[in-house]
Amino acid sequence: MRSIRWKLALAFFVVVFLPVYFLNNYAITSFDEFTRQAKEEEMIGLGVMLSEQYKAKIIGRTGDALVRGEREFREMLTRHAQQVDPRLQILSTQGIVLFDSDADSLVGTDFSDRGEISNAMNGGPYQAAWRITGDRKWVFYYVPRQITHDGELVAIAYVTHHTGRITGAIKRMIRDQRIALALSLAFALLMAVVLAQTMTRRLRKLTQAARDYATGSAPLEIQAKGVDEIAALGKAITHMAAATEKRNEYNRQFVSTVLHELRTPVTAIKGAAEVLEGGAFEKDDVRAKFLANIRYEADRLTRMVGELRGLTELDVQALTGQKEEVDYGRCVTAILDRIMPTFDQEHARFNCTLPEEQMHVMIVPDTIEQVISNLLENAFRYTPVDGQVELMVALTEDGQVLTTIRDDGAGIAPTSLGRVFDRFYTTEVKGVAKEYGSGLGLAVAKSIIENHQGRIWVESEPGAGACFSFTLAVA
Repeated sequence: MRSIRWKLALAFFVVVFLPVYFLNNYAITSFDEFTRQAKEEEMIGLGVMLSEQYKAKIIGRTGDALVRGEREFREMLTRHAQQVDPRLQILSTQGIVLFDSDADSLVGTDFSDRGEISNAMNGGPYQAAWRITGDRKWVFYYVPRQITHDGELVAIAYVTHHTGRITGAIKRMIRDQRIALALSLAFALLMAVVLAQTMTRRLRKLTQAARDYATGSAPLEIQAKGVDEIAALGKAITHMAAATEKRNEYNRQFVSTVLHELRTPVTAIKGAAEVLEGGAFEKDDVRAKFLANIRYEADRLTRMVGELRGLTELDVQALTGQKEEVDYGRCVTAILDRIMPTFDQEHARFNCTLPEEQMHVMIVPDTIEQVISNLLENAFRYTPVDGQVELMVALTEDGQVLTTIRDDGAGIAPTSLGRVFDRFYTTEVKGVAKEYGSGLGLAVAKSIIENHQGRIWVESEPGAGACFSFTLAVA
C-alpha cells in the first residue's frame, strides 16, 4: 500500500469506523443496562404493592373474612393482569404458588428449587434472577420479595416479566447501527477517494514535472495554485529549480573563467619551453630569463590552485572550522603578530588602532586571519613605501564589530569598485613583468565574511587610496 490514495482511504475508514462502532456499542450497552435496571425497579415496586395488598386482605383474617379477602385479592390480581405485563404471584413459605395473576394459573406449582426463591425462603438478602427459555427466544426476569408479619416470613411476592421489548429494541438498535455504520463507511470512503484524487493529482503533476526537468526533456513548469502545503511544495520546487539554474549558470561561467585564467600561465610556460628547446637554452642570459618566467608562472599556478581549493571548500560547507567565542581585540593582535613578519620586504608604515573594551564574537579564527591577511597584502601591494596602511577596529551602535583597513595607495577606479569581489577579477594590467594577484583573494574574503553572517565592502577614489571594511556580529 505505497500509494497515498489508499493510505488516505484507510485513514478515513479507521477514523470513521472505530468511533462509530465503539460509540454505538457503548450506546447499546448503556441502553441495555439502563432498561434492565429500570425494569427491575418497576418489578420491585410491583412486589411492594403486591406484598401490601396481600397483608391487607389476607393476613390476620379468618373464616368468612378470609374467604372474602382471598376473593378480593384474586380480583385485584385479575385487574392487574389486564393492565400490566408482569406476572404477579404469591408463594407460600415452602415455595408453593398460592395466587397467580395469569389465567393459566400455576397455583400449586413448587418453585422452591429456584435459587432466588430458596434464598427468600431462608431469609437471605434480596436476590433477582433471569433465565432463557429452552428455545432461546425469550429472557425472563424474576424478582422475589419477602412478606413478613410481626418479624416472621408469611409469604413471598413473586414478580415475573420477560425482556422481549428490551431485546426487540436492542435488535432494532443493532440493525440501525449496522445501517448507519455502512452508510458512514461508504460516505467516508467516497470522500477519501475524492480527496485523495484531488490531492494526489496535483502531487502526480509535481512528480512528473520534476522528473521531466531532471531528465532535461522539458523545462520546469509548475502552476502553484492555492495556499495549502501542496501549493507551498510547488513554489519551493520552482524556487529550487530557479536556484539550481542560477547555480549551474554560475558554475558554467566559473569553469569557463578558470579555464581561461589557467590557459594564460600554461601558455606562457609552454612558450618558454619551446623557445628553450629551439636553441635559446645555449645562451645564458636568455636561458635564465625564460627559466625565471617558467618558475614565475608555475608559482602563479600553484597559488591559483590553492586559492581555488580554499574557495571551493567555502562553497561546499558553510565554514571550514568550528566557531569559537573570542575577544576580537586580542584575536586581531595575535593575528598581526603572526602575519606582519611575513611582509619582510620593504613596505609602507603600518598603524593599528584597537579599542580597550572587550568585544566578544563567534568566529572561526583561522578564516578571519585569512581575510585580514588578504586585505593587508593588497594594501601593502598598492601602497608606496613612503605611504601608510592603517587597521582600525571599532564597535558600532547597532552591535556590530567593524574592522577597517585603509591605505593611501593609487585607489580603485569607479568602474572596478563593483567587481573587486568577483572571482578572478584584478585591477592590475596582466602581461607585465610585475607580479599580480589571481583575483581570488577578495572573493575568498567575501565568502568567509558572509559565512559569518557579516558584510564586506570597499570605498575608494582614484589617487586617494582604498578603504576595505567588514562587520562581525557581537556574540
